[in-house]
Order: sequence, then structure tokens, then C-alpha cells
Amino acid sequence: MRSGLFILIPLVISLIVILFGFVSVLRIPEKAWLESNRRRRNWVLLMVFFGPLAVLLFYATVRYELLDPERYHEIDGVSEADR
Repeated sequence: MRSGLFILIPLVISLIVILFGFVSVLRIPEKAWLESNRRRRNWVLLMVFFGPLAVLLFYATVRYELLDPERYHEIDGVSEADR
């Protein structure tokens, strides 16, 4: 029974991370998803199947592009913020 806590605590933490990811995906307006040609459903399914790894991937690649699309608009392969 001692090892139960070593399994239960990471499981609870990963569930909290996944729920936080779901909330983050659902808080972004549908218009932003459509403008960037991405699908919200795909990210929710990724989070269901891959858990916290998918949440990390969402935060690292997509979330900020959806929240601030002007920053990631590319002209000649370089974004305006990087010029």
C-alpha cells in the first residue's frame, strides 16, 4: 500500500494538468481557431490520448500563435517581431 501514494500523486497531478489544458483550449475563441486553419477538436483528442505531453506541446507551439496572431505573421519567412 505504500507504493499507492507514489502512483496516486503523479496521477492526480497529470489529471490537473490535462484539465488545465482543456480549459485553455476552450477559452480561445472559435474565430481564432478558424483564422489559423486549426481544429480545436484535434487538440482535445491529443490531450485525451497523450495527456500532459500534449498539453505541453499545445502551450509550446499553438497557444501563443492563436492568442497573438499578428506577432507570428510571416513576411518573406521572417516574422515582424524578429526583424
